[in-house]
Amino acid sequence: MHDINLRNCLLCGEETVLFFPENDVLLKCTGCGVVFDESSNLGEGYYENERVTNVDEKKIKPRKRNAKQRVKLIRNVLKKESSLVDIGCGEGLFLQEAKNYVNAVYGIEPTKSYVAYAKGKMNLEILQGTLENIEYPDDSFDIVTMFHILEHLSLPSQALTKIYSWLKKNGHIVIEVPNIESPTAQCKGLNWELICTEHRFYFSPSSLRYLLEKNHFKIVSMRFRDFDQYRTGIGTNLRKLGITFGNIKNKKQIKTAEKQTHPHSAQKPNSSVLRSIRRTIQLPLKVFLGWLVLKFNRGDYLFVIARKT
Repeated sequence: MHDINLRNCLLCGEETVLFFPENDVLLKCTGCGVVFDESSNLGEGYYENERVTNVDEKKIKPRKRNAKQRVKLIRNVLKKESSLVDIGCGEGLFLQEAKNYVNAVYGIEPTKSYVAYAKGKMNLEILQGTLENIEYPDDSFDIVTMFHILEHLSLPSQALTKIYSWLKKNGHIVIEVPNIESPTAQCKGLNWELICTEHRFYFSPSSLRYLLEKNHFKIVSMRFRDFDQYRTGIGTNLRKLGITFGNIKNKKQIKTAEKQTHPHSAQKPNSSVLRSIRRTIQLPLKVFLGWLVLKFNRGDYLFVIARKT
């Protein structure tokens, strides 16, 4: 156990309690309900150079699908005359898709390899840096997006204050964060994959609402989704829908299982054909289950559109 005393909430100042009795690092506020890890402080250097050293081309295809799904969720706020900035834009895949609907897109990204990819292969206008050290004039944008960024920040309230100043009148902010109250999070507890050293804050619908309203944003819509919504594993989606079977593996068991795989073992001549047939059969079921998870708000991510008031 770490020698960390309970302290007041980093967002609202109220008292905190241990979120997990067996863990003294994650604290939950008794007021606004946010969960935070006071020990998480990786610094800017980690995100610039250490986190990702190159772009994994194998992951581009599902990330493109995910970008399309995100754009679809905000189509009603995308206008051709709008300007949009994506904070933590990664390889620029979301911006590339958003360009089909708005005239001007910009990105902010700390990771050098991602910036090089977004500028070189996507021909996007990207600034290397973080929300904390990038400045734009007031009333610069109609839309600010930040997908899986807010939970990494040391001072999310100050970040939203800056974003508020960047937005034009009636501008929109779009946020996606892990949902600490999702069915999977509640089922797995400390073994939930989204509890990690990179995440300083863990939001729920109520704590994210509190933070946005405190910073003068009005929530337009809140929904729950997953990465690459319609290609999530069948077993994973069944568990999200409350249909469980077998034991849930913890992180250690998953890593052990991965090490025990034999990628270099001989494959049967028709194995690629069988895999192709299996994927063809499974895809419609994955799409259907992904739709059900979205329909019944069972996803691991909170996806919020809020308007500047």
